Amino acid sequence: ILHLLRDLFKNSDVIIDIGCGEGPYYHKSIKAKIVCADINTAKKPHVASDAMHLPFKSSEFEGIVCVNSLYYCKNPFKSLREFSRILKKNGKLAMITPFIYPIHDIPDDKYRFTEYGIKELLNGDFIIKEIRTIGGIFNIPAVFLHSAIKGLPLMAPKKIRIAVKFLSIAILYPAYIAAQLISLLDFLDKSKRWPTYYFTIAIKK
Repeated sequence: ILHLLRDLFKNSDVIIDIGCGEGPYYHKSIKAKIVCADINTAKKPHVASDAMHLPFKSSEFEGIVCVNSLYYCKNPFKSLREFSRILKKNGKLAMITPFIYPIHDIPDDKYRFTEYGIKELLNGDFIIKEIRTIGGIFNIPAVFLHSAIKGLPLMAPKKIRIAVKFLSIAILYPAYIAAQLISLLDFLDKSKRWPTYYFTIAIKK
C-alpha cells in the first residue's frame, strides 16, 4: 500500500481519509495534509461521520483516500456520490477494497466488489485511471491461514482463549510463513480472477 500511495498527492493538497481508523501506517507515505474521518469516535478522527453524510462543503478536497472501508458502508453508491460532492474537479480518489478475504467485524462487514462492481460504483462522476489487483491465486493460502490464526481463538470459550491463541500460532504460523513464500508466485497469475484486494485510482470529472 505504501508505494501505491506515495506519489499520488502533492504537499499542498488537502485530502480526506474516509474510514481512517486510528493512526493508519500508510499516512507516512502520503504527501498532503490529511483530514481523518471515521464513524467510530473511539478511533479519535478529526471528524466523526459516516461516509454517506460527510460534513464538508462541496469541492473542498484535492483528494480522497478510502482504504479497506467502503465495504462497511450501508449504501456504497450513496457514499460514492458524497465522495464526488466533496472532491474538487480533477481531484483524485484512491480506494483499496478487499475481494477474497474472510468476513470480519460482524455485522459491519457488508460487501465485496469485483472490478466490474467498482466500475459501476464510479460510473458517472469519475474517470477510472487504474484498477490494479493485489494478490492472486497463490496468495489465497496465506489469506486463510492468517485468518485462522486470528479467528480460531475467538471461537474458543473465554477460559481457554489465550491457550488456543498460542496453540494456533505454534501450529499454523510456520505454514503461514510457507504460504507467504508461495504467494511470491502471484506474478504468474494473469487471470486477475483471484485478487485479495483491488487498488483503484479515479479522477473526479
